[in-house]
Amino acid sequence: MPAMVEYIQTDSFFHRLNPITKILWTFAVLIISFLFNSPIPILVILLSNLLIALASGIIKQVLPMMKALFIFSFILILCQIFFVDEGKTLFYAIPYFNIGKVTDAGLNMSLVMSFRMVATVSTIPILMMTTPMTDMVVVLVEKLKIPFKYAFMFITALRFIPTLMGEIEQIMQAQMSRGYNSDTRNPFKKMVIVIPLAIPLLVSSIKKTEKMAISMEARGFASGPRSYFRKIVMGKADYAALVLLLTAILSPALL
Repeated sequence: MPAMVEYIQTDSFFHRLNPITKILWTFAVLIISFLFNSPIPILVILLSNLLIALASGIIKQVLPMMKALFIFSFILILCQIFFVDEGKTLFYAIPYFNIGKVTDAGLNMSLVMSFRMVATVSTIPILMMTTPMTDMVVVLVEKLKIPFKYAFMFITALRFIPTLMGEIEQIMQAQMSRGYNSDTRNPFKKMVIVIPLAIPLLVSSIKKTEKMAISMEARGFASGPRSYFRKIVMGKADYAALVLLLTAILSPALL
């Protein structure tokens, strides 16, 4: 399975949008999710993210990440729902002893915060899976005027995530071929199994970093002004998408 920041090439409408439009979409989702204090509108935003992933052909890669986010959001709900005393009492987790009081305000606040977290975080993998890293660098440097060194550091850090995940998979397969048992569903046992693999992963990462540094130096990294083969411009679809985003941001204030 591709990592959540690995570009997946398909010919979808969202893929063809300008990276700036997609970056503004992530900020728009963040802003809109904080304009509502009810879980239903935020859930609609979350469903719209899933529809974008489905239309972009990356739903299979996004769903495992969404599952992990929902598990984390459920833990977040459990950590918050029992600590809000305001509002009408709905029920108790342990009714006989009146332990674990759940109020309507506490339930609403917990759902809002959990849905808000899932809706905002889920935009990041969709952005990365639909945008080539080279286009992202061009936009960050040319359009947003971010220094090339910082943009390169950011993109390189993102690119290392799928590389490290591939390295972990190779190391685990090599260990399994030697009789190392790593097939378990217990998260605690899985952690104990994975921790010893950190040493070969660290050694491999250091070697890759050294090779990258030598390659960058040989190519004259940051030795002068840069030029780009591809020019990224805004199209009619981008302007239409920006109008829709602006309308979506202003609509809660107009209601």
